[in-house]
Amino acid sequence: MLHDSWHLAEPLQELPLLPIANDKLRAIVARRGITTDEEFRRYAAPCIGDLHDPATIHGIGEACERIERAVRDRETILIYGDYDVDGVTSIVLLQTVLRAIGADAAHVVPHRLVDGYGLKTSVIDRVLIDRDVKLIITVDCGITSVDPVRQAIERGIDVIVTDHHLPPELLPEAAAVLNPKQPGCEYPFKELAGVGVAFKLCCELLRRSGKKMAIASLLKIAAIGTVADVAPLVGENRTIAWLGLAGLADPRNPGLRALIRRLGMLGRPLRAVDVGFKIGPRINAAGRLSSAETAIDLFAATSEESAWTLCAELDRLNAERQEVERGVREEAEAMVEATSTERVFVLAGTNWHKGVLGLTAGRIAQRYHRPTLAIGIDGDLAVGSGRSIPTINLHEQLAAVADLFTHFGGHEFACGFALPAENVGELRRRLEERFAAFDEDVFRREAEVDAEVTFAEVDQEFVNAHEMMQPFGAGNRQPLFLTRNANVTATREFAPDCCELTVDDGTGRAAAVLWPSAKALAGEVKNGATIDLLFHIEPDSYAASGAKLTIVDARPSTSAELNLRISA
Repeated sequence: MLHDSWHLAEPLQELPLLPIANDKLRAIVARRGITTDEEFRRYAAPCIGDLHDPATIHGIGEACERIERAVRDRETILIYGDYDVDGVTSIVLLQTVLRAIGADAAHVVPHRLVDGYGLKTSVIDRVLIDRDVKLIITVDCGITSVDPVRQAIERGIDVIVTDHHLPPELLPEAAAVLNPKQPGCEYPFKELAGVGVAFKLCCELLRRSGKKMAIASLLKIAAIGTVADVAPLVGENRTIAWLGLAGLADPRNPGLRALIRRLGMLGRPLRAVDVGFKIGPRINAAGRLSSAETAIDLFAATSEESAWTLCAELDRLNAERQEVERGVREEAEAMVEATSTERVFVLAGTNWHKGVLGLTAGRIAQRYHRPTLAIGIDGDLAVGSGRSIPTINLHEQLAAVADLFTHFGGHEFACGFALPAENVGELRRRLEERFAAFDEDVFRREAEVDAEVTFAEVDQEFVNAHEMMQPFGAGNRQPLFLTRNANVTATREFAPDCCELTVDDGTGRAAAVLWPSAKALAGEVKNGATIDLLFHIEPDSYAASGAKLTIVDARPSTSAELNLRISA
């Protein structure tokens, strides 16, 4: 077993009357808070009208007025963004809309390896050599940039901050701060990604200007940033992702169209997993290893030829990123095996590539189910990224030792920071001390099983209803199913650590796949074994049932009974 325990949801005493024929799937939707026809309509088929009024975001009126003045006075507006997918898509959206309403809009992205994260005076200085900038708009950054904003103001440059990261106690004294998480903001949805905040500003600017632009086109870009940033796919984020992903089946943007065609996905609605594992990594690769400008250029491409060339470069960068990440991860995993702590990993290596620290921390946190910090040391400076597990707010824990950092920010479960290299040992010691006080149950890996099914139940109608719950992701996890006493009747390895199985539970047969992430189960699912199986369902037009099973966990059918409780 990969999990410490499996918890099967108890049946609901009363099922709501929702337009889902299968009771088990209807119960899964109900447990996610969808109990009325209107809630189900917003969940399964949202529309643009479901988006909230951007005018309720605190500071957006002041932001629009300052932007409108810049347009009237022909001032250059500089968009300052982050180098990840969220930042890139935010830049693309805002620059497109600003130019549409007549603004002289430029952009700049700090170089991850040279400049680091956030609003930096040195980056602005490089732009000021060639341009007379009077207004800066940050996207996906800036909420902690108190000093850089003050320095810009002292030089006669106004700043508008748009961000979604957790705000500090002291906010920048900007002309406007747009962040639904800031105190006093009455916007009804607090979990927008950075591109979501930029999208809302774009919508308000278009409304005030009277400029006609299809919101559906903006949603395609906003969906990519929202999904890639692992924002919770609930509420308005779900609306953005659902509408945008559906539109990406046939994008008009030449660069985006070329990328999707190159990945073999043109002509079908995209799923969140397509963004998370195919589109997102390629856009991210530019900012991880080189300059995010390559990704921004792709969205600005005007011909198929130039777009295809940029796609090829992103493919090359992504392949290089994979190799760099593999090297850092192997070093980090060797440290995990040698560490004496079992509750938090603070892993530091000399000259680890900054572009893959977050990926490394995330992979190790997922594999070992422990909060993980991956830190690259370069001389006297250490830069790191942290990733957590669902039961621990890592931002809160790092905030408690913030005196060790020169920079720190992020979300509950993903953080970035910098500190003097000499502080790494003290950081490790203090975090280990804090985590030692946690209850042991916090670190248990528990599988929340949504329903028990037989293979005969998983037919085409079941699969179609299951797909109505897409897109899956943070906040709307893919349903996890259990089948007991399944016999493995055949196995076939089709790639290293990848195995296809045929399983039979007495009611029917199913095809299942064991991917490398679950390769530790290979001994449990060998030919002839009788197992209890946890799995996700993936549509497969070649399978008789219309589905293939992705194995999440397995155990011999002789194991003890499951613990039963209502899933959260």
